[in-house]
Amino acid sequence: MINLREKMLRYSLKPRVESDLPGRLRMVFPRCVSLPDSVGPYLHYVEDVMQLLPGVRSVRVNARIGTVMVLYDPAVCSARQILRWVDTVVDTGLEIAEEMTGTEHVSEADVAAVVRRRLVLRLRQCTETK
Repeated sequence: MINLREKMLRYSLKPRVESDLPGRLRMVFPRCVSLPDSVGPYLHYVEDVMQLLPGVRSVRVNARIGTVMVLYDPAVCSARQILRWVDTVVDTGLEIAEEMTGTEHVSEADVAAVVRRRLVLRLRQCTETK
């Protein structure tokens, strides 16, 4: 059963496509203002995990207004794959957060490494269909 906190996070992390041009995708996270302040220090990981997706050239996050600009190679990936990857990243992050609930002595670097490894394993399902 999904708890209320998880529902709120999923709701807050659901993007809306603002602009979709070949090679350039701008997503808006209109409910990012409802995210707790405690997530702020971790937003720098967004660029890193988005760039795991083959074809993504650069990612620029503007947390203040809730936008993410993704520049990508349309010959390698598509906006649809990027959006599917966002869902996968959110799902994976929430899974790992649940798994680590109650663990006290885990460093941020250890968590980041676990997330990165798990996402690398999940890349295939997001890149199978363009």
